[in-house]
Amino acid sequence: MILALVASLTLVFIDSRLNYLTSIRSSLSTAIYPIQLVASFPSELADWTSDYFQSVADLKEQNKVLKATNLLSDVRLQKLRALERENLRLHDLLGSSFRLPERVLIAEVLRIDSDLLSQHVVINKGRRESLFEGQPVLDSNGVMGQVMSVSQFSSRVILVTDPSHGTPVQVNRNGLRSVARGRGLNKLLQLEYLPQNSDIRVGDTLVTSGLGGRFPVGYPVGTVISVNTSPGNTFSEVKVEPTANIQTSREVLLVLRMLDEKLVVVDEAEGVESAKDEVGGEDR
Repeated sequence: MILALVASLTLVFIDSRLNYLTSIRSSLSTAIYPIQLVASFPSELADWTSDYFQSVADLKEQNKVLKATNLLSDVRLQKLRALERENLRLHDLLGSSFRLPERVLIAEVLRIDSDLLSQHVVINKGRRESLFEGQPVLDSNGVMGQVMSVSQFSSRVILVTDPSHGTPVQVNRNGLRSVARGRGLNKLLQLEYLPQNSDIRVGDTLVTSGLGGRFPVGYPVGTVISVNTSPGNTFSEVKVEPTANIQTSREVLLVLRMLDEKLVVVDEAEGVESAKDEVGGEDR
């Protein structure tokens, strides 16, 4: 043991002072490198495996987060597009209201009750906003119908396409009068009681005539798309395409008609009629 200790110290001294053993140490390091590699392989394999699965888990988690973020962005984008379309519709409505001489109120369609026998919608305005039966209802393009019943917070509107609804109209070109009758779901309007020699043409614009006292004069109702006459019939068969977007309009205009500069509000709950004069933009 003493000899081994003396030999070790001698070798250390010689190596540190004279560097005689550098080449030998390099050769020994090269020789034992495979042994070191094999000895460290299990720990390196464990570290690599742990990192790999951790990376896969992280990637999966990031993928889930990105998918959720992408879905949320798509939903927000759809909402923004819906808001954009709604803003455009409101812009059209407000633009229409500026062109109308009557006061108007904007309402939103809550429900569509349409079938082969009736064409109705429910709107979110009612007696609280002083709506009344027979009140004209329009969209940004033309006449949609009129209020048929009123509750406190909502109202039911009968559309011009309802078979029981007739709209007094006149041809904008020459003033020829008739009645545009609804014919049901997804069908055109039809003019009634027009003699075959009447001056009406395809492309004529029909507007409200004001007869009947429900619709003020001059609101667009529809466009004539066909005029058929046959020898056996007394009247012409005239079909009219509604100007209003019956199936797609979400916001509507309610016309508050002015009669002799007085806004007449009918309170059906109490059966009282009150007249409000507008002076300087305020009710007196």
